Amino acid sequence: MRFLCLGLLSAAWLACMAPASAQRTVMLDVCNDTGFRVATAAAYQTRPGAEPTLRTWFMIEPGACLEGALNGVAGDAVDIHVMSGEWRWPARSVDQIWCVGASGSTSLAAPPPCTAGGQARNFRTTPIELTGQRGAGGIAVGRVSWRIRCSDLDEADAHLCLEAPTDSQGMAEPVRTLEVCNLTSTGMEVAILEPDGTGNFTLEGVHWVEGDACGDLYRGFPRERSLMVAEVGRFHERQEGQFCLPIAQPREGRMQVEACAEGEAPVGFRMHGFGERTARYTAYVGR
Repeated sequence: MRFLCLGLLSAAWLACMAPASAQRTVMLDVCNDTGFRVATAAAYQTRPGAEPTLRTWFMIEPGACLEGALNGVAGDAVDIHVMSGEWRWPARSVDQIWCVGASGSTSLAAPPPCTAGGQARNFRTTPIELTGQRGAGGIAVGRVSWRIRCSDLDEADAHLCLEAPTDSQGMAEPVRTLEVCNLTSTGMEVAILEPDGTGNFTLEGVHWVEGDACGDLYRGFPRERSLMVAEVGRFHERQEGQFCLPIAQPREGRMQVEACAEGEAPVGFRMHGFGERTARYTAYVGR
């Protein structure tokens, strides 16, 4: 009886201390602390020296944790990537880069250069922890854990992430970047205005754009997915309308009209809209 007990203890100990090459079930404990759905991809080895297997996508609701498992995992770590809209986790450090397609699938993981339909994505190598549970063959079930937070992003993106609206699939809408290009050879003032939801507009800023140059003048989430681009002191037939805009800072050479009071400047404007999945839009001024 003494030898039998010793044999059972040894078997349990060996199962718990199984080599990293042994296949095990690994639970994905990825928690979503954002306000939108996120999608998770995982790459892992099924045997030593083999090309990793890539599984995409596991969807996680806001405020929830993923309830899923990877079967047949060998090794002591799993590579994980998380995305929503234009944001990607990990954001600041990269352990591995794998090519990932848009659709959910199971395939072999491939490094860049990516073939058609694949994009290079950053992955974090996450160590496998033992859970105390046993799977096939008595081998301990593993777990990889990660909490996805807006604060993990760069400072500017972390702020935008907290206020991100969601698209029709519950994912974060892409951040809208407006580029303005000046088609004339002389510099000009350009005002960017955002609809405030009441039929009026809020002035986001007045910018100087050099002649024959372009610049990113807005990045954020405009209401109604539209922005007004106004040329200060310039009128031409391709504009949709003109009005007087309060601009406190005077500028030498700025055109004035009698209809505009002191502290105001005449502007000619055009409206520009973003599609649901449009992240970057270019508006042209001057002609």
